Amino acid sequence: MKIIFMHYRKCCLLFLQMIVCNCIWAQVPVREEPRHKTVLENAYVRLLDVHIKPGDTTLYHIHAAPSVIVHITKSIIGSQVMGNTVTPPGEVLPGQTRFMAYDKSPITHRVYNAGQNVFHVMDIELVKKEPSKDSCAVLQNSNIETTLNEKLVHVYRFDLHSLQTVAVFAGTCAHLLICIAGEVNITGKPITTGEYVFFNPGKAVSVYNKQPEPATCVLLELK
Repeated sequence: MKIIFMHYRKCCLLFLQMIVCNCIWAQVPVREEPRHKTVLENAYVRLLDVHIKPGDTTLYHIHAAPSVIVHITKSIIGSQVMGNTVTPPGEVLPGQTRFMAYDKSPITHRVYNAGQNVFHVMDIELVKKEPSKDSCAVLQNSNIETTLNEKLVHVYRFDLHSLQTVAVFAGTCAHLLICIAGEVNITGKPITTGEYVFFNPGKAVSVYNKQPEPATCVLLELK
């Protein structure tokens, strides 16, 4: 009986160790979560391109850097902060942007896709500690909307009809342009839905739509 009890006790301890290990391994920095792919990293941003299949759930992952979230697809998603109950799923729309001050309030959570299509979103971590001393000129155009204005970033959204152009002037800010819908041409390079282009400070750029269909873009002005 004593031998059986000791064996049982060892099994229980092993089981508890497995649970602890699973919890530890389940919490990873967001850049190490398998569905979050680092596709761009420089002195301004770390761009994580995220694809979550229908019915899939990410690992628990840790956000600890200030971030701009840019939704590419119309999707139904939910999340769960570690230790809390699951939040009901809700709809997100292409072009929606949010600023998350994860540097001040880090979180560990997981995200699930409750919809029927692949959920595509970009998580753009802002890696600079302080903005440049000089500020860039604010883009002004009837079709340009400012969606965010934070310490390190100014975010615009704009629609381009066929043969329309938006000029981004050279300055002290870097820029990250994301195509949300359609196709635009940037200095001879076409980018389509879900694609992006980064350009350094001091470079003037024209964003041009030469297609018959309208296009939508989100532009991050990185201070």
